[in-house]
Amino acid sequence: MADLDDIKDGKDFRTDQPQQNIPFTLKGCGALDWGMQSRLSRIFNPKTGKTVMLAFDHGYFQGPTTGL
Repeated sequence: MADLDDIKDGKDFRTDQPQQNIPFTLKGCGALDWGMQSRLSRIFNPKTGKTVMLAFDHGYFQGPTTGL
């Protein structure tokens, strides 16, 4: 039947291969989920582990915050 072509066995759990815990480049971030590691890897340089953070003042371009 056409709908059964190229169906792979979904129960191949590869028990003969040990699990791999690939360490994340930032110290203490190995247990974070994939999304947070992906975001951090775009901010931090994986070779050096360093980043550049620029601080800016919201009040400079948005004006004073009302209601505070």
